[in-house]
Amino acid sequence: MTRTVLSILLLSVAVSGCQQTAKPIHESGTAAAATHNELMAEARAFGTVQGAAGAAAAFDSTGVASLPLMVGGRAAHRAWMTSARARMQAAEEVDRQAFYKKYGMNPNGTPSGRPGQGSAVPAE
Repeated sequence: MTRTVLSILLLSVAVSGCQQTAKPIHESGTAAAATHNELMAEARAFGTVQGAAGAAAAFDSTGVASLPLMVGGRAAHRAWMTSARARMQAAEEVDRQAFYKKYGMNPNGTPSGRPGQGSAVPAE
């Protein structure tokens, strides 16, 4: 009985730790900020599911149930991290191109010779 109560208490602490929001690292309104918020929500959901599955596996006295859970969780986490990295890089590229356009630059970041709407020189 005490072990069950302790397991539930530890699970609730672990799951509540996954629910904390992080401070924004990008300017709001940018593609990177939107993608970051989506990824944080997915990470919280992923952590909650892993915590619930781990709690269920903890009731197996043999411990065999946790083995496929560890392997599957690691594979799912690697796949999610690969996807998240690609999505974040794409969002940063969108923001970079918007920055270049705002300041009248070429898509590769070199000066175009034309002032953009955000440059110090007014557009003609």
